[in-house]
Amino acid sequence: MSDARVRTVRLESGTETLQADFYGVLPASRAAILCHGQSWDATGWQDIAPLFVARDVPALALNFRGYDGSSGKTTPESTVADLAAAKAWLKAQGAKEIALVGASMGGHAALASSFERDVECVVSLSAPVQAVDDALSRKVTGRKLFICADQDSMGAAPHVLRTFEICDTPKTLLMFGAKEHSIGMFHAPYGREVIAAILDFVAGRG
Repeated sequence: MSDARVRTVRLESGTETLQADFYGVLPASRAAILCHGQSWDATGWQDIAPLFVARDVPALALNFRGYDGSSGKTTPESTVADLAAAKAWLKAQGAKEIALVGASMGGHAALASSFERDVECVVSLSAPVQAVDDALSRKVTGRKLFICADQDSMGAAPHVLRTFEICDTPKTLLMFGAKEHSIGMFHAPYGREVIAAILDFVAGRG
């Protein structure tokens, strides 16, 4: 089993300095970037990130600008810039492939970051929360896993379904008969199923 210890790392994104929690060791064939939602930060991944490491996927739990030690203020555009910085950091440390896992705001960021065509897969939890232009949905790349509650409390379900319909294959959709949103899905009665699906997808090859 890989080393699951966590260490704090700092990386530059434009004029800002981001703080992240890194789990595992590099180099590695694949590493994951874990992207939090608007109402939480990277510490929300602390119980899940070691599970990636146990599957030989080191994980970088990123704090977007303005969250838990990261400078600046988050905007939709800045999250994509922050992910570009995180991808570059992982690649420089020896990650050959990048997986993006994002919830709510982090899911939006992960989907948009995949437009750069430099990720192996994307997991979007409870995102997109708002309607996305079909032309943008067609730009999402990599293997794709969408997870959402069919009565999502933030109203994400129809937008997730539309983006899933429009985006290119390969793609997978998991809908749960529930209302939890974002990090709430991890703590729901079906939370273990959600986490297992994410782990299997990210560690898998197809």
